[in-house]
Amino acid sequence: MKSNKFSIIFFMMFLSFSIFSCKKDKGSCYDDVLYQKHKDDMCTMDCPGVIGCDGKTYCNECIANSNGISVKK
Repeated sequence: MKSNKFSIIFFMMFLSFSIFSCKKDKGSCYDDVLYQKHKDDMCTMDCPGVIGCDGKTYCNECIANSNGISVKK
């Protein structure tokens, strides 16, 4: 049971870090048009991991896009 609680807490911390790790300044690859288009998207919780144009890892493309970050293909 403790292992399950730890897994849930770890996943929530990772997700929070992924969502809020983006800096929206002129020096990053932040795209306000992409952000405005996807800011209200309902993203799934699958987490294969994708690399954003800012070099950071996001759980999936939906989460990256909802933060205004495009994904490297």
